[in-house]
Parts: sequence; C-alpha cells; structure tokens
Amino acid sequence: MMKKLLAVLLLLAVFISGCSLMASGPKDAVTKFLNKYKNNDQSVVNELNDYLKTEELDEETLEDYREIYLRQYSNLKYEIKDEKIDGDKATVDVQITVYDYYKTNVESGNYFTANQADFVDDDGDIDFVKYFKYKVKKMLDTTDTVDYTLTLNLSKNDDKWEIEPLTTEQLTKLHGTYEY
Repeated sequence: MMKKLLAVLLLLAVFISGCSLMASGPKDAVTKFLNKYKNNDQSVVNELNDYLKTEELDEETLEDYREIYLRQYSNLKYEIKDEKIDGDKATVDVQITVYDYYKTNVESGNYFTANQADFVDDDGDIDFVKYFKYKVKKMLDTTDTVDYTLTLNLSKNDDKWEIEPLTTEQLTKLHGTYEY
C-alpha cells in the first residue's frame, strides 16, 4: 500500500514538474511581466524612479506622483484573452483594467480653463505648479477605472519568451492615460 502511494506521489510530482516546464510560453511571460507591475517589483519601481528624476517637481509632488503610479500598478487587473505564436514571434492580447487618469486629466484641464484665477501667483501670472498640484491631487482621488486591450509582442530568444519594448500607446494604456 505504501509503495503504491509513493509511486502515485512520484508520478504526480513528475507530471506537475513536466507541466511547469511546458508552461513557459508567451502567456506565462506576459503574466510574469504584469505581475511585476502588480507587485511593484523593484525593477518597475527603479524604472519609475528614473523617470521621475527627469521631472522638475518639488519633493512633495514627486512623492504624490510616485504614489499615483504605484497605486495604478498594484491595482492593475488583467485577463489574458488570446495568444498567437508564429515561430519565434508571438502576440498576447490582454484586457487590462486601470484607473482612468485620462478622464481625470481632461476634467482637470477643463477646470483649469474655466477657473484660471485659481491658479495665479502673486504677480497675476498663471502658476502652473499650482495647477499641477491640483491635477495630482485629483489623480490621487481617482476611483473610476477604464478597460483597454493591450496587445504585447514577444520574441523567443534562447528558448525564452521576452516581451518586446513597449510602445508609447501600450505605456499610456498601462498608466491609464491613453486618449480614448
């Protein structure tokens, strides 16, 4: 009886490890990639920090901006819809749900246009820093979401599927700022 149980467990272990070896296709690479965003993986945080260093923002606004994107990434929802493999190339279609920062940007811009007096400095000039702080606050308060279809391109290199660099359109969808 014990030998049969051991044999079944061994067979199950071989089957499971075989499945995990076979499960390293394009879908798996996309899942791993998107989970890095969802989990605020250090590589994603480093890329975000590198980008934010290029922005001319005060420390408080910089921290708020960082929070906006880390929140966006960690609340990302996705569902893989389709996978097409053609030799060493593949595409994976993913439906993503992200905070709708595009809508917030439009609403903030409309408010700015209609209420420019709220954003002037002591000399009567438009203070774009005030406006940017207003917009960042509105983004932090955003709860509306939007769905996008993201088509990711992959290439197989050394028997490993790798996602090709994201386009501006793909990045703006991930960030919830894609103009729809």
